[in-house]
Amino acid sequence: MNTSTAQLQVLVIGSGFAGATLAVRLNGRGRSRVAVTVVNPRLTFVNRLRMHQVATGQVVPAQSLQRLLGPGIRLIQGSVTDLDPSTGWATVDTAQGPERLHFDRVVFASGSRTQTPELPGAHLLYGVGDVDQAHRLRAALRRLPEGRRVSVIGSGFTGLETVTEIAEQRPDLQLSLISGTAAGAWFSAPAAHRVDSALSELRIAEHRARVVGIDPGQLALANGQHLDSDLSIWCGGFSAYPLAAHSGLAVDDRGAVLTDPTLRSISHERVLAVGDAGHTVRPDGERYSMSCQFAFPSAAYAADLLRAEALDLDVTGYRDFSLGFLARCLSLGRRRAVLQRTNGADQASGWALTGRTAVAAKRLQVSALLANISTERRFPGTMRWPAAPMGLDRSGHPVRD
Repeated sequence: MNTSTAQLQVLVIGSGFAGATLAVRLNGRGRSRVAVTVVNPRLTFVNRLRMHQVATGQVVPAQSLQRLLGPGIRLIQGSVTDLDPSTGWATVDTAQGPERLHFDRVVFASGSRTQTPELPGAHLLYGVGDVDQAHRLRAALRRLPEGRRVSVIGSGFTGLETVTEIAEQRPDLQLSLISGTAAGAWFSAPAAHRVDSALSELRIAEHRARVVGIDPGQLALANGQHLDSDLSIWCGGFSAYPLAAHSGLAVDDRGAVLTDPTLRSISHERVLAVGDAGHTVRPDGERYSMSCQFAFPSAAYAADLLRAEALDLDVTGYRDFSLGFLARCLSLGRRRAVLQRTNGADQASGWALTGRTAVAAKRLQVSALLANISTERRFPGTMRWPAAPMGLDRSGHPVRD
């Protein structure tokens, strides 16, 4: 299209951290040369970092998505059921029936969901990866009588935050954390010690084994043991939603859109992917992690790239996306947390803070996320992020010439 005489029609699929950030930044900086349409299943914003709190029955305020996005952005409640990236048409399933939308560019910002394992009895598992799963788990926990056994499978950040949250909110239950690796394996030694002590203080039993099957009331482990479990929660990983694969885009084994360093689909030029929906390679050759630390900067970068296209700016030499990580913060219930410094490749490195400082940092992180989007809406273009250090090897260490 000739953007000097027409608006660039941008369709954003999903409005979580990445989708909302991209929409408000692009709308605010597009100088009326961009028309942004957002499709999202809900009219309220879902804070993915608080799903374990929803699952344990805590009140998590829901903010109006239209209010968060502000004027000038069209918000459609529905789900994209069919998308043709070659012709630029999408079908949206809404309460009023299907609606056809034309787009010049489409951005996948639909996030991720719990990746269901290919295990016998996997249908018996609960998850905490999205709001529907969190509500289903909350109902199951409410029905669970005192003294019953609950198992959380997976010791990543989601598993640790889920098991410790349940332990605090339901101290009457018997909690187990099951994983093939130690709970604090990713962290530096001081932080790993804090993770281990938190599990001990909350009376959470740790089992170092893989789950190979799920039966009613029992888990089968790879070491031949069977563990009694009245309710089992899978936190073993996330995958993207299937729309990208169904639309013929090149995707990875988790369904995320494979992109080049400018966040464009490697198979379809008019498609971009941000946050968990995209598989973008870091300078060290690994994928950027599924995290809000990637979601916000990738969304801001994509918004700037689309703005440049809309304003007929030269994008042929547009610099590649680059993100250097600084730290990660993990909650261990409401009263415990760890703030772990990382190197630029998102690996635990150096100091770690615990105690009240880490708890305060985690609360600030969670509360600041929506504020970041609101600030970007009021002052578009303000978001900045550190660049990844150049010349990293596959272990995240600098390579010297």
